[in-house]
Amino acid sequence: MNKRSTSALSRSTSALSDDSSTALNPPVKPIEIDTAAGSWLHRLSCRYLLSPATGAPSVFKTWIAAVASTYLPLFVAARWSSLPIASRTAEVSLPFLYDWNVAFMFLVTFPVLLSLTLRDQSVLASSLTRVQADGVLIIPDRKAASLGAEWKSRFRKINRAARVIGLSLGAFLAWSNYHTYICLPFWIARHGKLLPVGFVYLWCIFLFYVLVPVYILRNIGISYLLKDVVAHAQISELPFHPDQSGGLRPVGEIGLRNQYGLTVVGVNIVILGFLYPLYLHITSGVAGLIAAAGIAYVIFGPLVFIGPLLPFRAGMLRTKTELMSEVAQRLRVELHRLRQQLQSGDIKKEDEEMIDRLRKLGSVIDQLPVWPFDFGTLRKFLSAYVTPLLGAALAALAKPETILSALGRLFKH
Repeated sequence: MNKRSTSALSRSTSALSDDSSTALNPPVKPIEIDTAAGSWLHRLSCRYLLSPATGAPSVFKTWIAAVASTYLPLFVAARWSSLPIASRTAEVSLPFLYDWNVAFMFLVTFPVLLSLTLRDQSVLASSLTRVQADGVLIIPDRKAASLGAEWKSRFRKINRAARVIGLSLGAFLAWSNYHTYICLPFWIARHGKLLPVGFVYLWCIFLFYVLVPVYILRNIGISYLLKDVVAHAQISELPFHPDQSGGLRPVGEIGLRNQYGLTVVGVNIVILGFLYPLYLHITSGVAGLIAAAGIAYVIFGPLVFIGPLLPFRAGMLRTKTELMSEVAQRLRVELHRLRQQLQSGDIKKEDEEMIDRLRKLGSVIDQLPVWPFDFGTLRKFLSAYVTPLLGAALAALAKPETILSALGRLFKH
């Protein structure tokens, strides 16, 4: 990663560290882990898309860049195509403006995945800094430095592997889309020949599927990174922390971000699965891929949310078990001592108060959370997870052809 990129990420981390410091917690040195090493996407974003206020890639600039590189040239090419843009004819049963799958893919899904990918470094840095500043995550400076160097090297390999896989997958799926739609009454081809807008469409498909492996592999890498951090750190939960997660809610938000990205992809799958069969003759192979994508969403939805949080759950359970064991051991000692004094009747009020304090302390420890999220975060996850499923159910009951025809006439006039 170049000097400009590194300095921008360092400014973001330093600012968050300063804001989080309090008089009760001494300043801590944040874990400096550069997950953007070797990532050409992050290098470009730090050069052109940074927000001066936060030092992280701007969501608005990212959306503009994503749309300008995909849907905008696609719309211009479709507007000047020899096929009608909003009228169904014998040559094109699915005009460009009827294709809400492509519109959603490049106006929503692609920008969202790109923004989540480009901002994951800053979100990870801020989350770890916040829990360190609160004294919830304690890791020695020397170990933090070694973890930073080790995972910078690992992420350089992850990012390079993701780039190779992405380029290969993008090229393959662009080729597959070409062979799938070239002979259909689709807006990218005419009489079995690819139109200029078709070349732009294949370019957009290529870009989309170059990004997908980058997003997936980086999230897997971050999950293993967090597991390694927790293995070498001490988790000291705060029982009455306002976030109701022992002070670890910033980490829980990482899993929630992943689910938001998957939800957008799930909505795109729903649109594809119900739109294209209405207007095109979909082969059994394509139908099978759509069904497989839907099944994958149902299975992997909870995993992308829980994955980054499992290491912290293990650490929280370990801390809770250790605290409960300490209280139980002390309580056993006190009970053994009182048992010896029971025969003589030499039991004082202070002894009763000690037992009562230990019982109350055990009750407080028993209420410590064992997941780094509260009910509100869980509710947001469930809402995001079921949104595509509800959309699929409603689309199956509705008559989308009438709605799409009305919208097509609106754009035509």
